[in-house]
Amino acid sequence: MYTTSTEQSPYIDEKTREDSTAIMCIDTSVYGSLRKELAMASLKKRRNKWYARVLWYDETGYKKEKQIPLRTESKTVARERLVAVNREEAEIKDGLKFSFPWLNENGVTKVIRFTVELAAEEWMKRREKNGIRPKTIEMNWMGLNHFMNYVGKSMPLASISTSNIDGFNDLMKGKGLSVTSINIYLRTLKTMFRYFWKRERLDRIPMIEQLSLKVNDPIYISDVEFQSIMELDWLDSFYKRVYFFYRETGLRLREPFMSKLDGFWLDIPNQSKGKRPRSIELSKSLINIYGELMEWYNTCGLVELSKGVHLSKVFKKALRSIGASEDKHFHSLRHTFAVRRVVENVPIYKIKKMMGHSSVITTEIYAEMELKRLSHDFPTLSPFVPKNGKVDTELVDTTTVISSFLEGKVLN
Repeated sequence: MYTTSTEQSPYIDEKTREDSTAIMCIDTSVYGSLRKELAMASLKKRRNKWYARVLWYDETGYKKEKQIPLRTESKTVARERLVAVNREEAEIKDGLKFSFPWLNENGVTKVIRFTVELAAEEWMKRREKNGIRPKTIEMNWMGLNHFMNYVGKSMPLASISTSNIDGFNDLMKGKGLSVTSINIYLRTLKTMFRYFWKRERLDRIPMIEQLSLKVNDPIYISDVEFQSIMELDWLDSFYKRVYFFYRETGLRLREPFMSKLDGFWLDIPNQSKGKRPRSIELSKSLINIYGELMEWYNTCGLVELSKGVHLSKVFKKALRSIGASEDKHFHSLRHTFAVRRVVENVPIYKIKKMMGHSSVITTEIYAEMELKRLSHDFPTLSPFVPKNGKVDTELVDTTTVISSFLEGKVLN
């Protein structure tokens, strides 16, 4: 006897497949008769249309089925076309796809090779149609082009194996790509393969596992560092207020420019990285800074993509001016927002919503940071700083300080 499974994993695991084949102990005589019994395609009617139904068992005993549209309501015509399908029955079971005369303009039977290149183009068109961010599209294409250069554009998508993925990993490592970049490419491939598997364009997909990434603490800007930036003589007060706004809201670099103000609430659409819309409440002071930022955005004269880059470069220059670590950059302001909320004992799930993370797992990295270090770096927020002791920074969170920002003043 043989064993079948009602639900198969889409992933190829050759060792598991070999073991399961051995355990099933297929009776070869019965198995052979079943293959013979299912050797010819049969007719199947669906919604008044006829289909050629090809049934077979693969090498592990799993029952497989392929239905080919005959494009007719006439049973006589369907039987004639069934003959053409049966001529290619063996190749169909081996995984080849055919376009029969009634399915193409040329009126001939030809093999359809669903190559990696065709799959990539079809999938990426779908993603662009779904409104995926241009930057994400660019990264997707970069990973797909690397992969096609490795396996070849004409290689059938169904032929890609786990060993191909492993070889691609090794190639990217050899090129000196970071683990983060490689994982982005792997995630792209995995998403594409699953897309076609869910639509029954693939029977199975290769195992694609993310490389292990060493988890580091988020890189933030301490109170002392931020105060030092606010005291830079060459840095215009406009930039100081803008960076204060980002630190107090946790917004990503381009999120203010795609958002809309509704009263005291800033509504951020799902065009951002988190893929989920969210709203954050602003104080009157932050609303004023937001208005100033948007006025600059609309009148600064820079091209669209250069506006955010400009803010980021000026901030990096400021960090270097105060002697901050080279690891710190504009996105550190977002990390700073989250870390400061942790010091203030804000619940982790609330921080998740404020940050716009799709999973609380992403947010938990902030909650795992060492509290003693955070208390030292953010003495204005920490409840453990002695009341009569001198704090490390004058930048305390008071209305007076915020007003000073709005007026372009710097505290000494």
